Amino acid sequence: MQRIPGRGWRGSATIRIRQTPEEKVHDGGEGEFRRSRKDCVVLTFFSRLGPYLRQYVPRFIRATVASLVYAGAVGALALLVKPIMDGIFIAHDRSELVRLPFIIIGLYFLQSLGRYVQTVDLAFIGEDVVRRIRDQLLGHILTLEYGFFGSFRGGELISRITNDISRIRGAVSQHLSVIVRESMAIVAYVGVAIYRSPTLAFYGLVVAPLAAWPLSHFARKVKKYAHRSQEKDSDITSRLSEIFNNMELIKAHHSEGFELGRFEKDNLEFRRINMKGIRAREMAGPIMEFVGSFAVALVIWFGGLLIIDGKMSAGEFASFAMALFMIYTPLKRISKIYSQMFEAVAASERIWTMLDREPKVRGGATVLEGPIREIEFEDVHLKYGETEALQGVTLKAQRGEMVALVGDSGGGKSSLVNLIPRLWDPSAGRVTVDGVDLRDLDLPELRRRVGIVTQRVYVFNESVASNVAYGLEIDRELVEVSLRRSGAWGFVSELEGGIDSVLDEFGSNLSGGQRQRLAIARALYRQPDILIFDEATSALDNRSEAAIQKALGALTEHCITFVIAHRLSTVEMADRVLVMQEGRIVAEGTCVELMVGSEAYRRLAAGELPDA
Repeated sequence: MQRIPGRGWRGSATIRIRQTPEEKVHDGGEGEFRRSRKDCVVLTFFSRLGPYLRQYVPRFIRATVASLVYAGAVGALALLVKPIMDGIFIAHDRSELVRLPFIIIGLYFLQSLGRYVQTVDLAFIGEDVVRRIRDQLLGHILTLEYGFFGSFRGGELISRITNDISRIRGAVSQHLSVIVRESMAIVAYVGVAIYRSPTLAFYGLVVAPLAAWPLSHFARKVKKYAHRSQEKDSDITSRLSEIFNNMELIKAHHSEGFELGRFEKDNLEFRRINMKGIRAREMAGPIMEFVGSFAVALVIWFGGLLIIDGKMSAGEFASFAMALFMIYTPLKRISKIYSQMFEAVAASERIWTMLDREPKVRGGATVLEGPIREIEFEDVHLKYGETEALQGVTLKAQRGEMVALVGDSGGGKSSLVNLIPRLWDPSAGRVTVDGVDLRDLDLPELRRRVGIVTQRVYVFNESVASNVAYGLEIDRELVEVSLRRSGAWGFVSELEGGIDSVLDEFGSNLSGGQRQRLAIARALYRQPDILIFDEATSALDNRSEAAIQKALGALTEHCITFVIAHRLSTVEMADRVLVMQEGRIVAEGTCVELMVGSEAYRRLAAGELPDA
């Protein structure tokens, strides 16, 4: 469930906040990706990772040494083919028969050891880099303005933090290891081939560049389909999030088949895109094998002539051939990895786009001393795209005062109170507390001083105490006091573990009214200077609401209270009532005054404030 600006917490989790034109550019990041596709290559990918990799220099050195050991061992094994062929099989030299098997065992041991050390070290680097990027990405997303979360689906953000980063993990922890190891193996094999016969090495290697263009062509296709796959993966994640968050609605409307049909359609498209990517990616192996066949043919032709003419022994040719033919195995692996790297490049673009996005709401450095005594809205305007949510609102409220906001849905009530914790900033005008512009205040300090209770209640799969003290240290005495003041102590004390009882996800083991009282306790626990009730008592029965209203009388002595009212009984408690229509305050006064002087208020009151 998301909040619709100016309309409070309504609807299901699928509802999205209206986007500004600027936000639409970033919708899904697709526009950013389209612009960067031509610019981002594998080298750029690793250069962007550079700052994350610097602290692992000792491990890189050890991995490099291990790779050299591996390459030296595989090269030496290729060299041993000559003495095996010429010394043992042709010359029947028994001393070689005794010596060479032990050398081979030693070389295979060094090869295996080098491969293991190099793989483990680079895997550690990759896993740790991915951990740091994931932490940084979530940390950065949490700093972004509230409006940002309306321009991105929750499932898409989850996909970036999980699926996209997993693709980077494969590139850094696995692909990088293969590229480094196999590149050194290629150098070793080429060295052996040139050592045995420079002429044959030329004929064997001259055809390799022929594979460059088709490999590059298919790599670009892999990147294109990787982008589409990641976008569709985000769609599927979002679809699943919608399904599981709206299960009550799905069951009530018997729409399981409908939801399954929509999911199957997305899933089928996901498979189709993935298969296109697989076809492009898997072309690397056949291309290298086909190009390699020309090298094999040339080597056999010219090598055969050298052996027939007595210019080369069978052992030398076998040693050369093994080195040359073994080159194409790591080449094929690297070419395949090169294509797969573009999947990581595509994923990284989505991540860098997110990390490069600057928060639009930033805090200042001012810290208030003492409690907030006054809040003032000075000719405040607020726009969502082209829609005016607030138009010239001027209002002042004092400590100890309760202000009720009533009006038709979409009148700007929630938009007004959302400016207080700076979920949004005014498009024009300003909001001040004790004469200081909210934009100049330290943002965490400001939000610590504001308690908010909405119609939408958030309950975590934690203990009651953790839910009440959410984000703060648990003070058990203060938890109990907050529960008592909110009217929640009665049902909490009856739970088997009391305040240590663990609640189900979304608070499914509580009634709607119980969840609402728990949310009120959470707001009270913060001991706020400004308390906001956004239709917070809408889910309570009359008895529970009466208990809350009684508690509110004492609470308002110590804070500024704003109440978006759902019931007339709550409005009657307020010191002042503001009637809002189309983003403006059209009437203001006490309930008695408004019943006499405001037609809009009388209409709302006659319907028991149904649209408030």
